[in-house]
Amino acid sequence: MYHSKLAALLYAIIPFGLALDPTRLVYQFPGNDTWIENLFVRPSGSLLISLKTTPDVYLIDPLAQNPKPLLIHDFTANTWLSGITSTDASTYYVIGANATWEDPSPTPGSTFIYRIHFPSSSSSPSISIAAHVKDAVFLNGFLMLNPTTLLSSDSTLGVVWAIDITTGASRIVIKDPLFAPTPSNPKIGINGIRLLNSHTLYFANSAQLLLGKVPIHSNGTAVGGAVKIASATPGTYFDDFALDRFGNAFVATASGDSVVKVMRNGSVQVIAGMENTTEIAQPTSAQFGRTEEDSHVLYVTTTGGLKYPIDGHIVVGGQIVAVDTRGAAG
Repeated sequence: MYHSKLAALLYAIIPFGLALDPTRLVYQFPGNDTWIENLFVRPSGSLLISLKTTPDVYLIDPLAQNPKPLLIHDFTANTWLSGITSTDASTYYVIGANATWEDPSPTPGSTFIYRIHFPSSSSSPSISIAAHVKDAVFLNGFLMLNPTTLLSSDSTLGVVWAIDITTGASRIVIKDPLFAPTPSNPKIGINGIRLLNSHTLYFANSAQLLLGKVPIHSNGTAVGGAVKIASATPGTYFDDFALDRFGNAFVATASGDSVVKVMRNGSVQVIAGMENTTEIAQPTSAQFGRTEEDSHVLYVTTTGGLKYPIDGHIVVGGQIVAVDTRGAAG
């Protein structure tokens, strides 16, 4: 990894929770061709991760002494996976479509929502199709609105879909100018989405370089217009993110090779990583741990710099990185 001697010295003399860049590599895939797109933290503390370079979901325990990913399923009907979410401790959902990371333009009609159900005390789940979202273009961010309804951002259409996982029906529930892509980036507008207190939808827009929020009704429709919270630093953009209980966002900056904390007042602070280092090489998503041992730890997934190589030429395997957030101010 690209760490300076000064950083190494600081790690040695400053407590981990207060370090300038308190990161720990949980796992890095071998080679340099694995794009980890998204993750979901199970109540047990293990992580489900979805890949974009292959249509695979893996399970990994970040608290194990030597974490190793276990392949859960290869979704061969599609070529990539994007968002992953859950409705209960045993049931998870992942988005599959036919596209490549080089050309994020899914084949029309190729988007499916898959159900992954884990029987008690088993790591071998049953797989089924929950919905075929035929009219979607590029489903990306993903979350549970209620036990029967999921919300997903459509990065190209600039909308949010509601998907009924009991009937398979889907409909657009929000369209807002702050969701839209731009002429210079027409494929990826709205990206990650998260829900705070069941009635505020936070979102990142990669094309418009912003983090925003919009109040919503219980059915997912908007109460009013979306508002901008913060802008990404020039040369970077916001991808997916995690929220703490106060409404602060911990955002993957993609080409910025870092994670920033966006306060509720819109101020932005880098808490881990640095541009053109492999420590957090092109982060894609982030989620907090769910056990007593790691509730302060932000788990971050990366592409290894596949789209934005470090220093223009260095690519590593997709990473899972643990970031201790106790030193983040605010």
